[in-house]
Amino acid sequence: MLQFLPVSDGNTIAIRASGKLTHEDYQVFLPQLETHMRTFEQVSILLELDNFSGWELDAAKDDFNFGMSHWAGFERIAIVGDKAWEYWMTLMAKPFISQGEVQYFNRENLQDAWDWLRERQELEKAADQLVPYQNIVVAVDFSVFAKHAARRALELAGHYNASLTLLNVAQEFVPYSYYGDSMHTYIIDPSVIDEQNKQYVRNAEAEMCEFLQGLTDDRSVQTEVLSGETASTIVSFLQAQNADLVIFGAKKRRGLGKLLGTTPHYVQNHTRCETLIVPLSELDASF
Repeated sequence: MLQFLPVSDGNTIAIRASGKLTHEDYQVFLPQLETHMRTFEQVSILLELDNFSGWELDAAKDDFNFGMSHWAGFERIAIVGDKAWEYWMTLMAKPFISQGEVQYFNRENLQDAWDWLRERQELEKAADQLVPYQNIVVAVDFSVFAKHAARRALELAGHYNASLTLLNVAQEFVPYSYYGDSMHTYIIDPSVIDEQNKQYVRNAEAEMCEFLQGLTDDRSVQTEVLSGETASTIVSFLQAQNADLVIFGAKKRRGLGKLLGTTPHYVQNHTRCETLIVPLSELDASF
């Protein structure tokens, strides 16, 4: 038997299949499915196989013919079942749904199937519902390029009435042996290393104060100096602050490939917040 399950998600259709499907089942079901599909350019289908035992020969032909004649109308198809042969059936169906995607999910992962089907809809909603920036962070290294980026950040923060934080990461000194492990305490006194790292932070805090004074007199701008590895520390800070935009200054170069492997690229791939790179040519620098 084939039956529709009520769904409130736009172009998504949920179908439950049980028992052995017959030609008569398809004679009733397919006209209803076509009616649903005419409403949208493409549909996503959740097919839940519950105590499913396959098709009679004529029913299998009905299923195949309908799929071949409507293949362009499928966006995604999630098949949910609990039998190994159902999984292999899904793999065999993939080449025939060239315009869509087909995935198999075990019954205990039903929620994953729904999440997968709704993924594109959620992305479209996010694209249509832009939220103003609320928490902007600028990663600064006190260079002329960082100052240029910070000035752009001040402009954006004022436009969106967003909070603005200038973040600097003081590189933490961690001694390593030739074998990759931390050196033993009898080689280097840990208290000496700790004091050295604290001095790095104090120096950076002094530079941050000078940097801010040369940038703005807006007392609402916050500053943070943290110790650690630059890229991962920035990521941790952004996540903890729930930042929605991080800004980097950069020397203007030709080609986006120049940014591959850099800190901005790492941060972009490890956080959900948007990343803005503000380039500056050395010839354009006027401060």
